[in-house]
Amino acid sequence: MTRTYQVKYKSKSKMLTTPEKVEDTKKTILEVPRVKSVEIKDDGQIVSIEVEKEEDFNCLFCYCPLYQKERCLGHPSFLLNGKGQRIKDCSKCELVHRREMYDAVIRALAERDEVVTLNVGTLRERIWERMAQIASWDRMDQEMYRTHKAKAVGSIAARMEEAKHLYRVSILLQPFSGQCVKKGYFQIGEEKIRCQVLEKLDLDQIQQGYFYTFHAPEFPVKKTDDLLQQYYFEVYQIACLDVVREWIREYLARKHSVRETRYASPSFGPGFYGMELEATEKILSLMNPEKAGVSWQEGSMHPLMSLAGMYLISKKDVLPSCRDCASCIGRKEGCQYCSNNR
Repeated sequence: MTRTYQVKYKSKSKMLTTPEKVEDTKKTILEVPRVKSVEIKDDGQIVSIEVEKEEDFNCLFCYCPLYQKERCLGHPSFLLNGKGQRIKDCSKCELVHRREMYDAVIRALAERDEVVTLNVGTLRERIWERMAQIASWDRMDQEMYRTHKAKAVGSIAARMEEAKHLYRVSILLQPFSGQCVKKGYFQIGEEKIRCQVLEKLDLDQIQQGYFYTFHAPEFPVKKTDDLLQQYYFEVYQIACLDVVREWIREYLARKHSVRETRYASPSFGPGFYGMELEATEKILSLMNPEKAGVSWQEGSMHPLMSLAGMYLISKKDVLPSCRDCASCIGRKEGCQYCSNNR
């Protein structure tokens, strides 16, 4: 099969006016898989490309409709242009032209979710601060405080340097319409997820919502790890969940405030704001949680240190002073450890 293209140039200086330019362009095109031959005429304004295995070649997607997705179905490389900007290079990819990939491309276009990769190393100070609160470092005498902090900082830093992938946390965000937010519940398709605090909100202010899920770094436990080390690995994970959850809120607020200020609510989730604990499975069923390394197995989330829930985007702050104390299922003795007391 041969396809002929008419190429328009912004300026004559970019046209293929010399045999060297023509040959260089031919060589580049011939490096693309399945291209059999190339013919270039009129200083590059007419380009004819012949491909192998015509019956397997799909021309429905003349250009790649997944180009704007950083995480697409292919394996692109990224180049830096003269302004230092990253440019996606798909010149080695023929995926969208393969007939068997048609359905996969259509499914990918229908997906509106986003995977954000966060380096938790950039949140180090906030995580240490939350850890100090959880572990009650302020209630220890000086000697105990120095011992515990040294054990926590030394153990966690050493383990993360050994396995640098632990710094990366993948967060899955999936938008849904503000029309799904009802008085006292979320209605997502046929799924109804009850949440008491929604009865008190001004729903007219809500424009959009997001599902989210992610898990904390998983520390490999070694036989040489003592109980205090293992304790602080777990404290770090809990602190990481709290801090990352707040980071997501800040990220969504920035994302939606390009033109006008918008607000991102605190995280709604099972056990928060009067949402039933059984909602976890429902929320995960509405996403592709495996994109963030999360799954639902035997009645619980895996990894165990995982979170799932929602955020609301609104024109005004719909929860300016709500600290979720009214619907808290904990005991008063635990208030000192709550993230609301930071």
